[in-house]
Amino acid sequence: MRLTVADLMTQRPVIVSPDCSADSAVEILSRHEATELYVTDKIGRLLGVVPDFELVKAELSGEASGATVEQLMSRNLPVFTPQSDAAEVARLFRDGRYSQFPIVSGGKLIGIITRRDVVRLMAVLRRFDSPVSQPTVRVKTPKLATRSRPKAQVATDTTPKRRGRRPVARISRG
Repeated sequence: MRLTVADLMTQRPVIVSPDCSADSAVEILSRHEATELYVTDKIGRLLGVVPDFELVKAELSGEASGATVEQLMSRNLPVFTPQSDAAEVARLFRDGRYSQFPIVSGGKLIGIITRRDVVRLMAVLRRFDSPVSQPTVRVKTPKLATRSRPKAQVATDTTPKRRGRRPVARISRG
């Protein structure tokens, strides 16, 4: 069975228009807990991507003030179609340079595939490859007979009571 990108992709990438400000882009990334913003035109064609690190660089260098995502976006990025082989994408993730890729169909952005999607698949496949797990049974092991000391016995003093004193308790081993 051949897995395709369509089997793994997330269908709701976070998108912005090219005229979105860098300040707004930071807010959008934060609100959606995303690491990249995809820049699309009005009809959904992918124009570029703005990774979170580009926004950090722009902020630290002072270029973010008044900048738009169109000025910060990368235009040359690998893209895949829904029919692309998932194993090919996984090999690119292995190199560590990318954390996600856009998925396009007819030039329009329709989703993304992330390393997290591939890791999720790996976890599912491992569950199918491992033998059916048996429930854990805990057996109480009997305690070995040990030589024990005789228990202490409490005896009360039976001598005649003296005035103003209480009986004395004595411990004897026997």
